[in-house]
Amino acid sequence: MSASSTTFQQAPWRTLGIGLASAGFEKVFIVLGRHKGQIMEYFRDGSNFGIRIAYLYQDMEHGEGTAKAVEAAEDWVTGDFMVIYGDSFFHPANFFREMVQLHETEKPHATMGVYLMNRYREFGLLKVGDGLIKDSIERPSEAEAEEAKINGLYPVNSGPMIFNPTVFKYVKKTGRSPSGEYWITDTVKLMIKDGLKIKAYIIPKTVFWRDIGRPEARIEAEKYMLENTAKTQAKHTGENPM
Repeated sequence: MSASSTTFQQAPWRTLGIGLASAGFEKVFIVLGRHKGQIMEYFRDGSNFGIRIAYLYQDMEHGEGTAKAVEAAEDWVTGDFMVIYGDSFFHPANFFREMVQLHETEKPHATMGVYLMNRYREFGLLKVGDGLIKDSIERPSEAEAEEAKINGLYPVNSGPMIFNPTVFKYVKKTGRSPSGEYWITDTVKLMIKDGLKIKAYIIPKTVFWRDIGRPEARIEAEKYMLENTAKTQAKHTGENPM
């Protein structure tokens, strides 16, 4: 494994650690299914990443998917909590604090991070109106996608999401998706259907986000980090990064 690859693997979690700490979070639960030993060995107690980590187990025999991962935390959280997809790469993550402040001020049942992109087909699309999430569409038509645009860009579901404990009631009502998994976006759709307030938080343009579970997105994120590291080093040395 190259040094640059190792740096990239650690960078997303260091960034998240800084963002979570600045937003006032003191503990992180990582929900594990298969291959849990490798993940626990890598992250340990989180001290290398500036956060405190504990581990929860998702029993795959009771269902797979993001909704079931959230359900695994039910007995361990007592108030509002943030959910971050395990393959999300945000840089920087200092917007977490502003997102938490919005949630605390507005007191919705949930707040969803919305990232504006120039493409949408590989992501879930969100319909936003009056600062609220009106719908979550997994496979939108072109007409639906065009209608959902904000300032000429597509609002996609990047996370993070902040929920109050009401979500657990709706997780239990969530049915299987066409893929056979239980999706937290379907949980959110049930909440919207019942008239619950789901706040939209538009992630600042200065934040870079990719779903690095996708090979092409991981390459984009690695390129971004290399360029960002070069710019930072050049700033400190006074050299031109070109």
